[in-house]
Amino acid sequence: MNQAEANENTETHPERLCVGCRQKAERHELVRFALGPTPPYVAPDPGRRLGGKGASVHPTRACLSRAIARGGFARAARQPVHLDLAAIVDALVAFEERRASSLLLAAHRRRLLALGTDAVREAMRAGGITLLVVAHDAAGRRFEIEKAAERLGTACVVFGDKAALGALLRKNEVGVLALLDAGVSAEFAQAAARIRALREDEG
Repeated sequence: MNQAEANENTETHPERLCVGCRQKAERHELVRFALGPTPPYVAPDPGRRLGGKGASVHPTRACLSRAIARGGFARAARQPVHLDLAAIVDALVAFEERRASSLLLAAHRRRLLALGTDAVREAMRAGGITLLVVAHDAAGRRFEIEKAAERLGTACVVFGDKAALGALLRKNEVGVLALLDAGVSAEFAQAAARIRALREDEG
């Protein structure tokens, strides 16, 4: 890669330093925190809507813990800050859950969602599935469908429970569903992965 290509790649995928692990990563892989001077505060800004100075962190429990315990946020803010790891994790998990739910609703409206085991099986036969989503309390034919998805090379994520998915999609309960759009699937999988990483070692 020549220098011009390297510069273009940096402009297209700007990097930031994680104040937790001190490693660089592309901006979209990190979550932004807004920093305020008076009184000193650090506020999660995952939507990047708050102005002013900011600090970036990998959206994982480990990096957030390091950023608090080892003074990463304090160095970025250039003053002492007092933060509650549990409260920050809860706020970020809630944001990612809202994001994932919005993606499911948008896919449902655009008819890019297969709901229930029968519809998912039919979509599998048609070869249109890009991501399988299973409620954590789903039973019945869940494992059979997961195995079928695995054979097809389709990724599977666990998200929510049957009652919550049903309420979101206006059904009694939804234990398994499939996304039929690659772009939506990639965003949903990222949100689900972040939720897992934030909850890792919780409790």
